[in-house]
Amino acid sequence: MADTSPHSTAKKTSRRAFLDRVCKGMALSVVPFLPAVTSSSLHAQGSIEARLTAMGITLPPVPTPAANYVPYLTENGFAYIAGQLPFLDGEIVYPGKVPADVSIEQGQEAAKQCAINIIAALKGACEGDLNRVRRCMRLEGFVASNNGFNGQSAVVNGASNFIAEVFGEAGRHTRVAVGVNELPLNACIEVSAVFAID
Repeated sequence: MADTSPHSTAKKTSRRAFLDRVCKGMALSVVPFLPAVTSSSLHAQGSIEARLTAMGITLPPVPTPAANYVPYLTENGFAYIAGQLPFLDGEIVYPGKVPADVSIEQGQEAAKQCAINIIAALKGACEGDLNRVRRCMRLEGFVASNNGFNGQSAVVNGASNFIAEVFGEAGRHTRVAVGVNELPLNACIEVSAVFAID
């Protein structure tokens, strides 16, 4: 027999009110994050170029290769971006090795500049439309390091953090961060990337 006492009715009403509050709370907390995990998130959140502009970033021209290679290739829905050095206005920023010549913080700034140059090349790979980017699949960072230095991951974070900031959830990627003895033009870092594109 069902319990129809006032106490039972109050419990049901209280439980119902609690569930209503939970459902409303879930709706408020979950809905704003839905665009971040869908393939159309970049389009829903507006132009990537507009986001870069709001961040005060102006993309340079597609970087000119320094040797016998091309800046990017596309194949089967992927854009492969050649290793980018931290060029800014034709100059390498923060040349030398980390940490003797270049601090970790300076290395992170150089890594961010590499990421900006990656996005410039990516724009070329996407024929000018960065909203074609579906996801950053991988970054590979190479840090010119002094013997005994093992903080390469912290340095490459400068690139990773920027890519994630620009592309949101679609900017989360797999990664390699390694130390090397020397890099071209005495750069402190070089970063390459792979993106999935429409």
